[in-house]
Amino acid sequence: MYQYRIGGLNVRSDMRIAAPDAVAGAAGDVPDVEIVAVEAAAPGAVVPRAGPWADASAADFGFNAMPGLTFRITGGRRIEIARAPTVADADVLLYLTGSAWGVLYYQRGWLPLHCSAVAVGARAVAFTGVSGAGKSTLTAGMAQRGWPLLCDDTCVIDPADVRLTVRGAPKETKLWGDAIDALGLERGAAVGDVLQREKFYTPRTGGPVPDDAGLALIYSLGWSDGAAAIAPVAGAETVAQLYQALYRPEWALKLRDPAALFTQIGGIAARVRMFRFERPRDFGRFGEGIDLLQAHMVEQVGATGA
Repeated sequence: MYQYRIGGLNVRSDMRIAAPDAVAGAAGDVPDVEIVAVEAAAPGAVVPRAGPWADASAADFGFNAMPGLTFRITGGRRIEIARAPTVADADVLLYLTGSAWGVLYYQRGWLPLHCSAVAVGARAVAFTGVSGAGKSTLTAGMAQRGWPLLCDDTCVIDPADVRLTVRGAPKETKLWGDAIDALGLERGAAVGDVLQREKFYTPRTGGPVPDDAGLALIYSLGWSDGAAAIAPVAGAETVAQLYQALYRPEWALKLRDPAALFTQIGGIAARVRMFRFERPRDFGRFGEGIDLLQAHMVEQVGATGA
C-alpha cells in the first residue's frame, strides 16, 4: 500500500506511482482517493470498449483501456483497476494517470485541461493545442531555461478557486524521440501504450515549483511558415478554445451537466488572458520562438500581478 499527495489530494494506492506530481504522503493521512486493484470489475460497472459512453453514469464511470485492462471510477473518490496478468505496469500507469485520473477530476467538479504549464513567479502560464502542437516539447525547452514545469499534458483547475491554482495529474514528462534528441535530453523508458512506442519518459528540469501558482495566461499553439508570432484571442473564441482544451471533451459531457460545464468555462475565460502563439516547426529555429514567448509572457504576467 502506498500513500501519496497528488494535486492537493491524499491518495492511497495499491500501485506504486512514480511521477514528480505524486509526492509521498504520511501513513496516517485520511485518503481523499483510493486506487484499488480488483480481480474483476465490480457488479454493475459499465465497461464499454469504445462507447457508447452514454451508458455510464456521471458518478460511476467505467472503460476498457485496452484488452485485459478495465478501469472503474466512482464518486471522484475511488479508482478500481482490473487487469490481466499479461498487462504491463507501464500500460496500467499510462491509463491510470491519464484517462482514469481525468474522469476522477470531472467527478470532483474540477476541470482537467489538455495543457502543459510553467510557472512565472507565483503565476502559471499554460499551453494548449491539438495533438502534435508541441505542448510538451515547448515546456521541456522552457524548463531547460529554468522556468519551473508545473505539469505536462494535463492541467487541472478548480473553477471555484478564486486564484485558479494549477494542479497536475501524476504524470511523468513524455516526449517523442526526435524532440528528446533535438533538446539534448535523456531518454528514459518507452511509454507503454502500443500507440506511443516512439515516445519516451524524460527527467524534468527547471527551477523550484511553487505550490499555488494561479493561472494567468493560456497560449494556443500553432505552426508558422515564417517567423514566430503572438496575437490575442478574445471573446467567444476564448471560450471555444477552452472547450477544445478540455481533457476528453466527449467524456466531459457524460460526466458533467453541459450547462454548468459551459458556465465554468466561461468563468475561466473571463479571468484568464489567451493568446495564439505560432512558431516554425524547424528545431533549428526553436530558440527564437522561445525568446519571443518568454518576453511576452513576462510582460503579460507582470501586468496581472503576483
